[in-house]
Amino acid sequence: MDKSLSPTRADRLMEAFKHTASTVREAGGSRQLIEDEHFTGDVITLRGQKLGNFGLCSYLGLGEDHRLREGAHKAIDAYGTSFSSSLAYQGIPLYRDLRERFEIIFGAKVVIAPTTTLAHFSAMPVLIRPGDVVYVDAQAHASVLSSTQMLQANGIEVMQVRHGDLVTLETALQKDEGEGRIWLLVDGVYSMHGDTAPAEALTALLEMYPRLHIYCDDAHGFGWHGNFGSGQYLRRVGWHHRLVVAVGLAKAFGSMGGVIATPDGDLADLIELTGPPLTFSGPIPPPTLGASIAAADILLSDELPDLQSELMKRIDLVNTMSSGMSLGLTDYSRTPLWFLEVGPLNKTMELFVAVRDAGFFLNVAGFPAVPLRHAGLRFTVTTKNPVSQIEDMLACLSEKRLELFGDTEIEVDIDKIAASEEPSPFSRPLVPEG
Repeated sequence: MDKSLSPTRADRLMEAFKHTASTVREAGGSRQLIEDEHFTGDVITLRGQKLGNFGLCSYLGLGEDHRLREGAHKAIDAYGTSFSSSLAYQGIPLYRDLRERFEIIFGAKVVIAPTTTLAHFSAMPVLIRPGDVVYVDAQAHASVLSSTQMLQANGIEVMQVRHGDLVTLETALQKDEGEGRIWLLVDGVYSMHGDTAPAEALTALLEMYPRLHIYCDDAHGFGWHGNFGSGQYLRRVGWHHRLVVAVGLAKAFGSMGGVIATPDGDLADLIELTGPPLTFSGPIPPPTLGASIAAADILLSDELPDLQSELMKRIDLVNTMSSGMSLGLTDYSRTPLWFLEVGPLNKTMELFVAVRDAGFFLNVAGFPAVPLRHAGLRFTVTTKNPVSQIEDMLACLSEKRLELFGDTEIEVDIDKIAASEEPSPFSRPLVPEG
């Protein structure tokens, strides 16, 4: 059954999106410009108020590192603020220098793109061809979901599976009698709830089903986890010849851009030569390349394990304290982001304002980032957050939640959330019937 959106339903969903976005903005929870003249990472100023910053994804604090700043300055001195040519024609040597470092980090061939989204838009039409079938996890990054629209336009069947539902996936694999490849699109670390893909189970499926391929967006797992920061997914299972990994450089890496990594050198070359955005879009600016090289050098240095250890201490602190407070977070994986579901958007905003007024900034997550009626607060920690600041924030969050909603632990039913998911008006793929 075709469950693509009717114009009327699409309008309703867009109106719901607009309502969420405008409500959060008016309350000071989104699209805010910080007022600080110098950014340190742990504190921001909004509307004249100093706030502990728990909305940043620079998990290792590299975005504020002086070596990345120096790398950017050197690149500007050498090549200017921009080098205005498509890479299809010419590029600067910094691309080569960065690629060499990434190939050591991943132990694989890489393709570098201006953003993670453009990396997806470059790789997927090349990797996934007519006759293939695509399954995508319902909680995959919005950029992954948006990329599947190109596949559907090419006549490729795209089906959404409930978040983490390997039983339904394996049943579909067993029943599939096609001849093309089967692709599963997942995240290494899911961007809203902080839970992780079942990497070991997925590798077992790769061994059982020769037609299966996995495309993993590990943007939130890259840098802070794994050997040389290669990511959460690769740290757990390593490479498989039918695995492709995409990462973003705007989070723990402290720079900008996206990378596609694959053990297949010919495939990497094909993506670089034929991926549309890599031919027709602009290049990465020299200062960004310079900062990225500096960040890669840090990941390849003896310093990285200490940075990772400092972050893991903070992750374990949050998990220990919040579980003891019965906060009812959606997931307690050892990742640097968490989600506290509240439910209705208006109640979520009450909690956001109460915590903000007490001195802490957390992210509001509403539709379409999360399903309708499952809004909540999403927060992160980085190495820039002092331990005492984390303790104070969690104590405040627990106290304000108790004041507003009473002494009842929030029990999150993941299956119920998955079953109630509403598609975005512009990014969700088709959902199979049955």
